[in-house]
Amino acid sequence: MPSLFASPRPRLLSFLTVALAALVFALFTQHAWEDYYITYRSSKNLATGHGLVFNHGDRLHTFTSPLGVLLPAVASLLTGNSSDAAALWIFRFMCIAALGGAAAVLVGLARRLAWPGVAAALLALLLATDAKMLDFTINGMETAFMLLFLGLALRAHFTPGPRQWLHLGGAWAGLMWTRPDSFIYIGLVAAGCWIFNDPARTGGDRRAQLLVFLKAGLLTTALYAPWLLWAWWYYGSPVPHTIVAKGAQSGGLLAWTRFRENFWQLPWKIWSGDTAALGVFLPSYHMFPAWPAWLWPFGRVLATLASVIWLLPKVRPEARVASLAFFFAAAYLSFVPYFPFPWYLPPVGLLAFVALASVLGQLWTAGGAVGRWVTGAVGVLLLAVGLFMTVGTARQMRAQQTLIEDGTRREIGEWLRANAKPSDTVFMEPLGYIGFFSGLKTYDWPGLSSREVTDACRLVGTPWAHLILYLQPDWLVLRATSDGQLERISGELVASAYERVREFNRSADVAQLDVPGRSLLEFDAHFIVYRRKQVLRQDRDGYRIAALMPSNPQNALGRPMRLVHAPGILVAPLPPGVRTLDVAYGIPDGAREQPYATNGATFEVWLTDGRERTRLLSRSLDPVAQAADRGLQQLSVTLPDRRHPTDAWLSFLTHSNGNTAKDWTFWSDPELR
Repeated sequence: MPSLFASPRPRLLSFLTVALAALVFALFTQHAWEDYYITYRSSKNLATGHGLVFNHGDRLHTFTSPLGVLLPAVASLLTGNSSDAAALWIFRFMCIAALGGAAAVLVGLARRLAWPGVAAALLALLLATDAKMLDFTINGMETAFMLLFLGLALRAHFTPGPRQWLHLGGAWAGLMWTRPDSFIYIGLVAAGCWIFNDPARTGGDRRAQLLVFLKAGLLTTALYAPWLLWAWWYYGSPVPHTIVAKGAQSGGLLAWTRFRENFWQLPWKIWSGDTAALGVFLPSYHMFPAWPAWLWPFGRVLATLASVIWLLPKVRPEARVASLAFFFAAAYLSFVPYFPFPWYLPPVGLLAFVALASVLGQLWTAGGAVGRWVTGAVGVLLLAVGLFMTVGTARQMRAQQTLIEDGTRREIGEWLRANAKPSDTVFMEPLGYIGFFSGLKTYDWPGLSSREVTDACRLVGTPWAHLILYLQPDWLVLRATSDGQLERISGELVASAYERVREFNRSADVAQLDVPGRSLLEFDAHFIVYRRKQVLRQDRDGYRIAALMPSNPQNALGRPMRLVHAPGILVAPLPPGVRTLDVAYGIPDGAREQPYATNGATFEVWLTDGRERTRLLSRSLDPVAQAADRGLQQLSVTLPDRRHPTDAWLSFLTHSNGNTAKDWTFWSDPELR
């Protein structure tokens, strides 16, 4: 193996090796990721002259990566906007070249840092046999460009000279154009280089390094600011709506509290629980069985080693830098996002591979015959396991593409396009294929393409029953597995408001497969399509009202009240300066009459202040069984101080306690003082 890297063209060899591996993976699997079509819908709208939007005329920032949306638009233009399949392949070739470039850059850096050839070769081959890097390079994600610019940033840090700041600033700008959360990787690698600074490798002391960082940062700002300013002007905010939607599910400031309390425990948590660090060395969605059980200890060992190398004082500086960045990036992905999506992991994996390959190279050089034997054995093990997971993932993704993506979700989208009206709306979680091929206005969970969903979440909460009732989409596309069926989400909705119209079920085909991780396919093999059959929104008198029955003002419980039959929603704006709320509520006496007497209902009142929700009331009434629950009930409460007085709302919710028989729930008009 060292003789291969005695060649004058090792970077070209590594480029070709990694690019060929990615091309073979693409040809075998034909995999196009669900999220690619979320972004590509905006890309194609741009290419066809409708603007960089998901829905025509709606300027909402529904993608995360600027390069990830602009390059597919260029690819579509190169086809004359005539072939989505050809555009995907053009974008694939761009990404394959970027991944090959990342390998070439890293091998060049390894040779510059005097790594032995075996370590440089191992680093390139780790990239060529990493299932996530290959898959998210060819399936339509921006991952390969993230890896390329991260590799360029590492090279710039360890390549001193008068233009070091120029190369570093360009690499940082490339990272930001690839994904806006790249500032995390920029900061972590720069901090590691400063802490473990070796002037012989970086070109100056810590003070000189700070000057390089400052100049590079100014260049990065100059190169990335035009996109930020344009996005701010075009969308009204530089923050992608995808981040807003996902951030709402992560818990906001609570996510950073989780990080602060847990990051230092990462090496121990790798063994005690499932962290993003473990996922770096396992297949995508490894939590879906069945992959061999021995992969978990393999992943735990590697993740633990990669996370502690930076603590070892005699290890080479570049290994400590990469390990430190791995540690904090893995901790961030473990404790901040609400789920460590697998496409977030390849950049963290690249850092781990640099750290591990550097240490093995150091062992090869300094460990004598025993060191070379250990290095060779560990390298062969890493590559063998990586190749095993890559082959298994390729088989899994080929089946996923055939049966799930093309055979189910794309068919659902095309069926909706043929059977729905162009003005219809559809609610679902898997947005990509269904959204792109249906062309409909989408209410997706958690609202990546829809400000209506994120607004509804802050007003009525995240339960899907609330969202469906409030948004009243014309169509629902729900998984039949787990709790996805509407009958399990809300029996009231399926009994009164929606009807099943079509099922798409490939479960029998999936059951015959012999592929690792088959449960991932089973999860998406069976969908049910529902159609709305009655109006649910009944907005009037300044209120937003959603209920299964007509909502009318009437005399009840001895005073003027408003019927919002459970389950029901009433939302009212809260004017600035209001300090107290008084509202009456209850279930009328007639609901206790047999037959079919009410079994009660639950009343809730929520205050929404910007994106923060505060519960003011939660009380279950059962007037048949409890005398105290009969008649008029009263809530009088002093409202908490509000940080967003012009964006405050009161939400009055009623829930059925098991069935909807005579759940005549009433609210008075709230008195605000």
